[in-house]
Amino acid sequence: MKVLYAAAEISPFARMTHTADLLRFLPASLQDKGYEIRILLPKYGTINDRRNRLHEVIRLSGIEVEVGDKVESMRIKVASIPNAKLQVYFLDNDTYFNRKAMFMNPETDEHYDDNDERIVFYSKGVLETVAKLGWEPDIIHCHDWPAGLIPLLAKEKYNELDLFKDTKVIYNIHHPENNGIFNKKILDLLGLPDSFDRDNLLEGDNVDLRTLGMMFSDYVVTGNHITDQLDDIVDKLGIEPRKIQGSPEDVSEQFAAYYDEIAGTEEETEES
Repeated sequence: MKVLYAAAEISPFARMTHTADLLRFLPASLQDKGYEIRILLPKYGTINDRRNRLHEVIRLSGIEVEVGDKVESMRIKVASIPNAKLQVYFLDNDTYFNRKAMFMNPETDEHYDDNDERIVFYSKGVLETVAKLGWEPDIIHCHDWPAGLIPLLAKEKYNELDLFKDTKVIYNIHHPENNGIFNKKILDLLGLPDSFDRDNLLEGDNVDLRTLGMMFSDYVVTGNHITDQLDDIVDKLGIEPRKIQGSPEDVSEQFAAYYDEIAGTEEETEES
């Protein structure tokens, strides 16, 4: 089974929350169980190429990403997680990621003014990179608010690509912190079809990327410790998240079973 991980953090390369520590262990553990894993991460300016032994993937050169009316190119670099055989792909772009912080400006502790463009570039860049690879993921596993646009893009913009026609999308909320509230103009940067109805995505003049992730994914996963805080939005959307948490080993076993359950459900549907 092929599983794509979309996350804005993974230890030891970039850390905002404990999600980075989980993603240091979980994909590597699943790969050891026989799953084929790809991880895509922004290449922040805090990630030193030489220290982390990054090198450019030449066959993935020349990928361009449309962000509204702009077209930005990116370089794809790769490095291995220390003491693991798992590789991480980095989306490198000087305009959006060549700065010594991730999404919060350390001088103000607030969003960078161009975070809407940066999130769109990363989200579309993930799917463009997978398309360039020609790698068909069975599952796209998206993590927390920075990956909240990817389910929407996979279902409404990239859905015509054969590559993603059978892909299932999981949206995983790990903790209550949510910095994914953006002005509605972020939707104008996505290049969605003109026929797409945006009105039901809005909360006043804003959109919540975490809510979008839940709305457009096939499955939602949370932990017991934050379920109560999501009751209102879960009830509104009419979804029932799967609760997965525990020690790293327990979480690995639970996700392996969950991935297989999703694939098994699909096979049963086709057979029936």
